[in-house]
Amino acid sequence: MSIAYAEDFKSGDVFDIGSYKVTAKEIAEFAKKYDPFPFHIDEEAAKKTIFGGIISSGWLTALIWLRLMHKKFICYETTLGSPGHEEMLWPNPVHAEDKLTGQIEIIESRVSKSKPNLGFVRYRAKLINQKEKEVSFHSDWGMTVRPTEYKDFCSILSGSEIIQDGAIIPDEIEELVKQFDENKNLFSD
Repeated sequence: MSIAYAEDFKSGDVFDIGSYKVTAKEIAEFAKKYDPFPFHIDEEAAKKTIFGGIISSGWLTALIWLRLMHKKFICYETTLGSPGHEEMLWPNPVHAEDKLTGQIEIIESRVSKSKPNLGFVRYRAKLINQKEKEVSFHSDWGMTVRPTEYKDFCSILSGSEIIQDGAIIPDEIEELVKQFDENKNLFSD
């Protein structure tokens, strides 16, 4: 995605964030480690449930959505993460081999009243499967630096070891925001 600030997003804007095919192997591996319900890891037990077979953990589904966001929507140069989610729903189960397609619709965007160097974007995100059934719905907020802060933010990025081949490594963003906060006192009144 090109450089984008909160004020660049308008209510009603819609963004397609791509597709992802879920595998039985990743459903089982994730569930064994984080969400070991039988209907996520045991085919025979899952067949006896209302799902009729193994389904993805809702948390894995949420992380698939997040991965699509990182690939097609998030602007690492300006994004400061999210202050939280308003709601997260999984209205239909995700089965192995489902192809999930993501979309984001902007609800609103605004500049912070108390911290004018921050912008906020509120959006609805959804994943649908190949049968056009919605399998995930989120209502979330994202934070961005403002254009006036962009140059300083980028100077920190360019001197950082977390950039590899021009891309910021997502696992290190929290540390980057901490570094930016320490260097620019970004979050003070």
